[in-house]
Amino acid sequence: MKVKNLWIIAVHSILFLISCGKMEMDYSQGGCQNSDTVFSGHPKGIRLTQIIDKIVDLGVPGVTMALRDHDGTWAYASGLAKIESGTRLEICHLQFGQSVAKTYMSTAILLLWEQGLISLDEKINKYLPRSVIEDIENSDQATVRMLLNHTSGIAEYNDKPKYVTFLLQHPLHNFSTDDYLDFVRGKPAKFNPGEKYSYTNTNYILLALIADEITEDHKAFIRDEILKDQGLFNSYYHDPGFMEFPELVNTYWDRYSNGKIENCSEMHRTNVGSLIGDDGIIATPTDFVFFLEKLLKNQILSDSSMDEMLEFVQQKPDSPDGYGLGIHQEFYKGFEELGHTGGGIGAGCILAGFTHNETYFFIGMNLGTSITPTSNISEPFEDYIDEIYDILIE
Repeated sequence: MKVKNLWIIAVHSILFLISCGKMEMDYSQGGCQNSDTVFSGHPKGIRLTQIIDKIVDLGVPGVTMALRDHDGTWAYASGLAKIESGTRLEICHLQFGQSVAKTYMSTAILLLWEQGLISLDEKINKYLPRSVIEDIENSDQATVRMLLNHTSGIAEYNDKPKYVTFLLQHPLHNFSTDDYLDFVRGKPAKFNPGEKYSYTNTNYILLALIADEITEDHKAFIRDEILKDQGLFNSYYHDPGFMEFPELVNTYWDRYSNGKIENCSEMHRTNVGSLIGDDGIIATPTDFVFFLEKLLKNQILSDSSMDEMLEFVQQKPDSPDGYGLGIHQEFYKGFEELGHTGGGIGAGCILAGFTHNETYFFIGMNLGTSITPTSNISEPFEDYIDEIYDILIE
């Protein structure tokens, strides 16, 4: 069985488990305007539609998928974007990318590398002021590359008891970047720099701050040099008011794994709006797919940059899976898959591509899933995702 991190990777979900209160809220009574051109007659469309509908039948509010391969672009949405108003989920609704933002952040760093503005193997203390990295262990030895491929050993902010406690007591608090870094100051490193791999969100917060030092505004840099430059006009990274866009889906949580859905939109949006580098991207399903296709076809970065991005470190000693510079390498039935997963309290997604047949896809839903297999909603996901993957690798 293929156990993907699609619905269980959500690091933040552990922290929010207790703090999600039921909120009767809705951000819009209407739908959205479809502008994406898709091929409704895609040969894989009918089978994929049936599987997505089955996931919704489990009790998931809404599920959407976009696919691009040699047969064209296809997209489908099932269920509801907003339960409270009965707003049907459409392919034009904006989905949360969560940690998929790391791939965009890495792309931005590599663009700066191409411009000669940053060295991947330079220590990060060359780019960050002492006030930022003070008392962060390993910050005087870790390099930019080590942040990108999670081998810096720098401590993780969101597994610290002080952070968890404060978050549970103040679920709608808007954290600053300094707040996140304060939780790791004075804390021991995970390991020596470059010693091994350990997925760490703090790494990407620091990368965003490095990009700020170089560009003065990494958010604007990503918007202008990646999203706008590539014609991704339905993608947003910390645009003004982006968490209030009416096209953005509401998000939900099965807090007690009992099949009872609660609206956690306000908390979810507060969290996403506070994070830089490791989160903060929203887009339509097709825009996510277009980004990954352009990236993996070397249309955004140079060949040499892509060589750097696709140099993988082993995630586990007994696994072939790797992590490059902001991108996962995994294998399904022997077929290489490149991309990234994302998850939070109220959403989960996967953005990936199979290299053997140049198939790029996005799957997203507006329900956060439990890290335990006890939910009667989330338990069958593994089998359904396997069924989707079996179709995609054909």
